[in-house]
Amino acid sequence: METPAIHRLIERHAAVRGDAVALGGDRCAVTYRDLNQRANLVARRLLAAGFRRGGHARVRTRRGVDLAVMLLAVLKAGGSYTWRAADADDEAAVSLAPAPGQRAWLTIDAPTLVEGEAHACPNLPILTRGSEVACVLPDADGSAFVLVPHATVTSLRCHTALGCGPWNGKPAALDLWAVLMAGGTAVVEERPAEVAAA
Repeated sequence: METPAIHRLIERHAAVRGDAVALGGDRCAVTYRDLNQRANLVARRLLAAGFRRGGHARVRTRRGVDLAVMLLAVLKAGGSYTWRAADADDEAAVSLAPAPGQRAWLTIDAPTLVEGEAHACPNLPILTRGSEVACVLPDADGSAFVLVPHATVTSLRCHTALGCGPWNGKPAALDLWAVLMAGGTAVVEERPAEVAAA
C-alpha cells in the first residue's frame, strides 16, 4: 500500500474533524478546515504563478500561521520546500525554482500569497507519492543537501500522541507535521524562530 503524502493526512483531519484546532497559541486558533482551505488557495496561487509538480520553493519568513499555510500549500501543489527563518528586517517571500524555459527564480511576496478568504476552496487533485521529496535541508556548512521524502515524515505520526505539541522552528518543520498528521494542535509561539541545520 502506498504511503500517503503529508498533506493527505492533514486533509483527512480537515474532512472528519474540521472544527478541531490545528494551530493554536496566545493570539491564534486556526481549525483544520481553515488551515486546509487556506493552503488550497495558496497552492492554486503558486500554480497560477508557474509552480509545477516536482518543483521546489524556497520559503523565507518567520514561524507562524502564514508559514504553516505556505509550507502545506507547496506540498499540495506537488512540490518540495526549503525554509529559512526571516530576520527582523527581511521581507517574507517565496521563491519558486525556474520552470522549463525560464532562467531565473520567481520571487513572490509572502503576504500576497496568503491574503484573502478561502471559504470552500477544495483540495487539489495532484498525485504525490510517499517516495517524492517533501523538504530539502542544507547540511551544517551548506555544501550539501538532504532530501527528505514524504514517507520519512509520515512515519513520525506513529510516534506522536494526539494532543498539543510545540512547533519549535526546526527548518524541516517535522515537529509541525508530526502534530498535524496525528490530528493534534501545534502550538505557535509568537517569536522569531531559531533555526539550526538538521
